[in-house]
Amino acid sequence: MALRHRLMAAVKGQSFLETALFLPLLLLFIAGLIEVGAYGLKYLTLLDATREAARFGANLDPELTSKHPLDMHGDPFPDVRNMGYGDLVRVCSTGESTNFYYEVACLALQNIPSGTLNIANGDDIVISVIGVRGGQIAYRWPLTPTHAHPDDQPYHFRGARDGPTNPTCTVANTSNCRSWSLYGNRGSIMDNATIVRSLHPDAPNTGFVIVEVFHAHPHFIGLFSIGNFIPNPINTWTYSIFPVPAAEPRD
Repeated sequence: MALRHRLMAAVKGQSFLETALFLPLLLLFIAGLIEVGAYGLKYLTLLDATREAARFGANLDPELTSKHPLDMHGDPFPDVRNMGYGDLVRVCSTGESTNFYYEVACLALQNIPSGTLNIANGDDIVISVIGVRGGQIAYRWPLTPTHAHPDDQPYHFRGARDGPTNPTCTVANTSNCRSWSLYGNRGSIMDNATIVRSLHPDAPNTGFVIVEVFHAHPHFIGLFSIGNFIPNPINTWTYSIFPVPAAEPRD
């Protein structure tokens, strides 16, 4: 009996030792799954927001922005940089806007949970409209000042004003890419050279909208920050592209 008790005690001791050794690793593994899951969920949410916004913009006319006031009451759109999420959503939900960029940005914002975007971290919603003719970019909107309504806030417009094809927009100078930014923090990552490389020279004339969302994703648990290898926050970029018939160049 004594031998049996000693054997059972040894087995229990071994089990406790194994648990003590592997429990931290198991907890770390579970924490990692939670962290990756939280990031994946946020990424898919932002991607869905860009998709819904681009799909909505596909049915609008970017040219209406320069021809009509922001809404049917004639009031200019406010400076949104100091507005909370709820206030901005309420502004987006009122009036009948003809401003293509605000309408698309508002649709994206309404599909992003409250508290997600943080202006202080450089988060932003960026919109560009591309017209393609003969496999080359014919124009990139918004072309300020000719395609921007004078009541629009100037901080929205990002990019050089150097002609309709924006030649200074290159891989090395993406800040020169023409785009519309909700908070004025970001320009489009989709530079002209990248777009042209994906075009077929024999493709018919086409127009499309690019909706990009930039978000600095903070760690959910905060155990895995490793300098630049796993930064905290993690800079996230999602985008969607949809055709816009109204933006198709007319020969």
